[in-house]
Amino acid sequence: MFLRGARSFAHVTRLPEERRGRDASGVPAQDEVRLQALVRRIQEGDLTAFEQLYALTQADASRTLWHLVGNRVDVEDLLQEAYLRLLTAVKSYRGESRFRTFFYRVCSNVALSHLRWKRRRPEDSVWELPETAAEGDDPERVASRRQAARLVELALERLKPKKRIVFVYYELCGMSPDEIADAVGSSPNTVRSRLHHARLEFNEAMQRLLGADRPGGFHGAT
Repeated sequence: MFLRGARSFAHVTRLPEERRGRDASGVPAQDEVRLQALVRRIQEGDLTAFEQLYALTQADASRTLWHLVGNRVDVEDLLQEAYLRLLTAVKSYRGESRFRTFFYRVCSNVALSHLRWKRRRPEDSVWELPETAAEGDDPERVASRRQAARLVELALERLKPKKRIVFVYYELCGMSPDEIADAVGSSPNTVRSRLHHARLEFNEAMQRLLGADRPGGFHGAT
């Protein structure tokens, strides 16, 4: 039940894999060859190719990081860090995997470092859903979507970093366990185990949040 809520959240925020003809990195499938060519040019020292790669991937890198860390205030800094890491890491890319897998490996490393730091230094998050409402959308429907998305995000915050990354990549980015394993540097069996526990914890968190929001729920209980 609650996993459907997560997928609804993905729909609200227009995750790339739901767009026809796109892969989970948000890049049109036919552009994989183009990205590979850009990588080769970058490896040869052509920084204009890196600018082109950035233009192709920036919007979805930002969206992916937002889902992974859950705090839009941090995303711009993390996005900059991700591309600085990518500029170095791309030198070792040999095309053994699709670019999206390589791309998500960089994003997951940046996100994992941030989430671990954030757990050591708790602070109040400024939660804000990215603006994605289409012109003419019913305001009540938009408000309902924002509330649903907020609940999902709060539930995600209760997951430990490695579980959260696996959950987001599988449920919201549409990646397979094998792809996730490549992206996070783990085995498919470990990914499946983390995903199983993440789903249980996510559902439990959603139940608690929904109970707290109802009249007579946790806040209203005596």
